[in-house]
Amino acid sequence: MKTKRALFISFEGIDGSGKSTQVKMLYHYLLNEGYVVHLFREPGGTSISEKIRSILLDKNNVEMTPIAEVLLYFASRNQLLHEKVLPALERGEIVLMDRYVDSSRAYQGVGRALGARPLNYLTKFATYDRKPELTILVDLPLETAEDRLSEKNLDRFESESMQFKRKVRSGYLNLAKKEPSRYLVVDGRASPDDLFRQIKLRVQELLD
Repeated sequence: MKTKRALFISFEGIDGSGKSTQVKMLYHYLLNEGYVVHLFREPGGTSISEKIRSILLDKNNVEMTPIAEVLLYFASRNQLLHEKVLPALERGEIVLMDRYVDSSRAYQGVGRALGARPLNYLTKFATYDRKPELTILVDLPLETAEDRLSEKNLDRFESESMQFKRKVRSGYLNLAKKEPSRYLVVDGRASPDDLFRQIKLRVQELLD
């Protein structure tokens, strides 16, 4: 198996964007190429983190405050980092994340209007400010995303208002503008294969 160097990549996007499809495609591609690669989802990825996930996504938990929400996300994230992400990176392996810190910045920082300051503190405290080398944002118009979600049994975030989702998408795009060297923004309206060609090209540049 190839273990040339550690590589940390996150995938971001609003619900229905197709990011989970793309991260799975990249995972299987890298496996087939002989790399040691791990795929984790957020929230989740460990026994404790999956229990936190069930609380966060349960749409019956309507009384959850934005602060409780963001603290649960970072608790899950810290557990995943300690148990799995950091050890894999220390071994020189590839880690793919289906959501990471930028989800909290967009959903809680912007969508819930908690602001950047508490998110910056929590990021340093809970993740030691460990950033991915590459963040792939699969961007999609809200109307298209809503059409894709129409057949699903929606969780607490997928059931949110269009106003909330509009804020989240705007938050993502602003993050990408602030860090263009870390972000690759792709148009989620393209076919999965076309999207993957763009992503694979960028990842291959990092691996080479």
